Amino acid sequence: MNWNIGLMTAVIVCSVFYAHSEELTAMDIEGTPFERLAESIAPRNIQVLIEKEATEVLLEVKGSCYLFNPHDGSRIASSLLGKRFMIRALENGLKWGEEFPGIHQIYIQPKSPDTAIFINGIQYAGGVAIYGINGTINIVNDLDIESYVKSILTTQFPAPAEPEVLSALAILTRTDAYYQAMKNQSSFWHVDASSRNFSGNALVVSNSPVDRAVETTRHLILVHSEEGKNAPFPTAWTEHSAGKTASYETIFRKEATAPVKGVEAPHAALARQESKWTYLIAKKTLANLLEIPQVKSVEVFLDTPSGKVYGLRIKDQSQTHDIDFLTLQNALGASHILSSDFTISLKEDAVLFTGFGKGHGAGLCLYSATAMAQNGENAVKILSKFFPETYLYNLDALPKIH
Repeated sequence: MNWNIGLMTAVIVCSVFYAHSEELTAMDIEGTPFERLAESIAPRNIQVLIEKEATEVLLEVKGSCYLFNPHDGSRIASSLLGKRFMIRALENGLKWGEEFPGIHQIYIQPKSPDTAIFINGIQYAGGVAIYGINGTINIVNDLDIESYVKSILTTQFPAPAEPEVLSALAILTRTDAYYQAMKNQSSFWHVDASSRNFSGNALVVSNSPVDRAVETTRHLILVHSEEGKNAPFPTAWTEHSAGKTASYETIFRKEATAPVKGVEAPHAALARQESKWTYLIAKKTLANLLEIPQVKSVEVFLDTPSGKVYGLRIKDQSQTHDIDFLTLQNALGASHILSSDFTISLKEDAVLFTGFGKGHGAGLCLYSATAMAQNGENAVKILSKFFPETYLYNLDALPKIH
């Protein structure tokens, strides 16, 4: 597989809440072809929805800060010593200790790195935007992508992992963050914290394994070529693929610029039988959990190359019900439906699932990646294995313009 290090230059034009970048120009850099990305991108922030339609929220700022109106960028107020009050939306504006008549949105920007912002007792890096909507509030955390990546990985990997695996995951998480930020750049937020296991930055520890992995891969992302243009893409990882991975689109049922095929994972294949699981559930219970009348028959939708199930078709007395894998796993529980690699057999009054592996089965296989790292492979080699036909780009390197 051909891996290129692409160098990008960009000028960041910052507003109070959004970061915009000027269009990047294709050029030759010291004889290396420089390919244009599908959209111009450069190191930027990501906006994460952390509170949705709340009636009130405890908002505390420790240290000095500015208050802006994100609608027009005007400064509303400033605070030297910090502030701690419930914030809520009134009919004529927001109230945070004092009332802000006619102002239904506020952006809080720390004055110094020592300023800390807490939402319901949880600390968040960067700034926050508060939007009052019909008597409720939405709160969005605006933070740099590197801090976001550290938060995601710290939450999901509290126990130490192989350093090269963590480096690979840092690149994947950053790639997904850029994809989401570009895809949703016209929205008030890019991602929902609840769907990303994002829980602020209080648990991030300086010089921890996660911190080192993010710092050593800073601003490196993967891009995939589609119709002659390179762009970041949605990424994922699975705990144990049982021998083969599926593509992102297959499992998540979303169109994306991600690679269209999964890959073989020999290390996981060798441990396939060790990962076997079974789950027996009564037909009546299954019907109740899936909110359908009854279960008469079940047909699986199978991704033939990977052997992964991406959906079921269940028939009752008169209708059919199509259910994707993630909905099935969410309804029955990930502790019961361990993976998407399974078969189904119908008993008289029950359904038996027999499967292998753990996780949804798309993207990087952690079991195999760990084995590769223990055998001396680095993060680049691991990523090239699970994301073929992709390229590594450095978003922060400034090229020498001829």
